[in-house]
Amino acid sequence: MDGVLADNSDYHVLAWTEYARLFGRELTVDEIKRRLGFNNREYMRFLLDREPTDNEVERSTVEKEALYRKIFAPHLAAPTGLITLLEFARGKKIMCGVATSAPEENVKFVLDGLNIRHYFNEVVDATHVKNCKPDPEIYQLAAARLGLDPDRCLVFEDAIAGIQSAKAAGMRVIALTSSYPADVLAEYAPSAIIKGFDDLCKPCPARELVEKVTGHKLAV
Repeated sequence: MDGVLADNSDYHVLAWTEYARLFGRELTVDEIKRRLGFNNREYMRFLLDREPTDNEVERSTVEKEALYRKIFAPHLAAPTGLITLLEFARGKKIMCGVATSAPEENVKFVLDGLNIRHYFNEVVDATHVKNCKPDPEIYQLAAARLGLDPDRCLVFEDAIAGIQSAKAAGMRVIALTSSYPADVLAEYAPSAIIKGFDDLCKPCPARELVEKVTGHKLAV
């Protein structure tokens, strides 16, 4: 969801930067971005340099995420080409799901704020799994809920941990450069890389992959 359905990675960086200062830490952009796709427990483990308590994780889920939503709210918008792709999937009766490390409040904020929840058959968030990305659990659960074998699934991801998670689950991945440049993403061998969903409007490896997996031609 984050960095894919909403171009919000920079706002999570801003929120974690500000939240870390409450603990006397000055985090760099790189330190935060390296953990994109991880859940709040992983972030707090790094921030505190120890295993956080459940209360500390819960508090960060409330406080830091509220800060993120406040910062990002004026900028919430569907990325160019996203609705076109979702309409294509709905028109062809292609099963779609969300698999996100975000907490439920952030899921509501994005899916309901953009009015796109109705496009998805299943939504799996951080509260539904024990292990966060890059563990494959979240994508395995999403596939199971959709009733699909992993090798029939195509994942759109912006985060390194997400690419690793989806690939470990046996799925093909199209990476978006909303959070990392293409050369960095290429090191993790996604099936294709795009700048944004509007890239699918023209011939490219990602478009070919979408058409191969779904069995339907995308409109030009």
